[in-house]
Amino acid sequence: MNTTVRHVAFSLALLLSPSGALFAQGSVANATFTSGIVEGAPTDYREAFFSSTTVVYYYGELIGLAGQTVTHRWSLEGKLMQEVPIKVTGSRQPAWSRIDMRPQWTGNWTVTVISAKGEVVDRRNFAYNPQ
Repeated sequence: MNTTVRHVAFSLALLLSPSGALFAQGSVANATFTSGIVEGAPTDYREAFFSSTTVVYYYGELIGLAGQTVTHRWSLEGKLMQEVPIKVTGSRQPAWSRIDMRPQWTGNWTVTVISAKGEVVDRRNFAYNPQ
């Protein structure tokens, strides 16, 4: 087998293998912020919340991440506020985490979804207490 054929075969094996780099990266579909989850689905789709909101949820469908534990990392203005580990058991799995808001936590929030290998799978922002 010549070098080019071996390289292509190795690349295909990585793509098809659960330990392959592209498989491990995965993705998030239908990601959103919401004020509630009912029967496993978001009740609304928001980019901003007022201080009267006491809970904010990040929701997304995890794709290609089965067998891993991903982390939802919640940050306010770049400061880590909480991390939520989520075990992924299916090839397309709805998942969400929540944070109980405090009135003084106004500003720009970011939720970053991190794979088991430390790769950023998704990153979304929302504003809390916009005026």
